Amino acid sequence: MKPFWLAAGEGERIPWIGFVKVSLEDAGGSFEMFEYTGPAAPHPHVHRAREEVFYILEGAFAFKLGDEDVRAEAGSLLFVPRGTRHGFAMEPGSRALVLVAPAGLGVYFAELGAALESGRPAAEVRPELARRHDSIPA
Repeated sequence: MKPFWLAAGEGERIPWIGFVKVSLEDAGGSFEMFEYTGPAAPHPHVHRAREEVFYILEGAFAFKLGDEDVRAEAGSLLFVPRGTRHGFAMEPGSRALVLVAPAGLGVYFAELGAALESGRPAAEVRPELARRHDSIPA
């Protein structure tokens, strides 16, 4: 691992998802960080092997967090422990930082973004990817 910095707007772009800020390789697998800009929005699902943290930078997200509905506006933070059912929708123009630990969802995001960009419907793509990437529909 080596230190680095990114200026605003930099990072590897993932269509329909946003930008990779810290990759699995950058952090030696310990975590990943993404700037989520959408417009893809996941239906409720569970991760068995990782935690997620969402920090809302701009706009608002409507989260399903367990059995609770949460409106998260800029400055809000949501911690999603492994095994917790969650999903969200976002208002246009919204952005969030997403921290994933341990790393491992970047490949899922990349494959999902590429499939959606090619025109495949999310309902067809997500179940196929879920089996391989610890994102179990719930």
